Amino acid sequence: MKSNIFKIDYQTKTLKRGRISYGLVNHNFLIKLSENQILNKINNFSSKVEVLVELGSNSNIGNMYNKISNCFFVSIDNSIKFINQNSSSNNNIVVNEYDLPFKQKSISGVISCLYVDSTCNSENLFSNVYKILKNNGFLIFSIFGKKTIENIKECFIKVEEKKYNGISLRFHPLFDLNTIGNNLKQIGFKNVIVETEIIQVKYNSLFKLMQDLRGMGMTNNLLNRSKSFTPKSLFYEVNELLIKDHKDKEFLVPFEIFTLTAWK
Repeated sequence: MKSNIFKIDYQTKTLKRGRISYGLVNHNFLIKLSENQILNKINNFSSKVEVLVELGSNSNIGNMYNKISNCFFVSIDNSIKFINQNSSSNNNIVVNEYDLPFKQKSISGVISCLYVDSTCNSENLFSNVYKILKNNGFLIFSIFGKKTIENIKECFIKVEEKKYNGISLRFHPLFDLNTIGNNLKQIGFKNVIVETEIIQVKYNSLFKLMQDLRGMGMTNNLLNRSKSFTPKSLFYEVNELLIKDHKDKEFLVPFEIFTLTAWK
């Protein structure tokens, strides 16, 4: 069997989510934007949502929707610290999102707001979601696309190749627009709609960007990531490369966000 070099280290992911649990509000500007888009979609559905599950307790969607519909809302996260601090539900479950503790055909809808962080094993996750959804149940989720921080990745590659004659495994493989919709259709989902937008955020420092990435939970959780210490000089060189051609010493960072709607 071919090994997966992009396998996620869930123990590390859980620890990191616990560390950022109290500071999410300072870095969740993209989450809030995506949250409103998902909520608007649910509000436009004609049928009543009886049981709604959120994967990752990043958003306030369930609480806001529950005030309108009085549905039963459940929030799932892999970190008890994160869910205790940020969940908008009174019904919380701490569990790996790949081991959903629900009966088949028992859930009206599943939502997730910028929580599914990698293509690694995503088909397994979406297959499990499909199984627990009732007939005519829906899945709405937002994820980062592969164009996210594309210029930052390129700068890291240039600097590492120059300094070390090679590159390290720093970034998760993110989702591709041309394949994510087809993957859902192959699982069995119908009426799959994929919407995409690229949000350009201005920064004047790589280190401020890194704070926002950590604060949103967009950090390197790969099991095969380098465990060796990265010298600050590497980050300073990347920062200089980013601002080199800009008189105002600022640079734009793209965040590609996919919002997908699919039905069982």
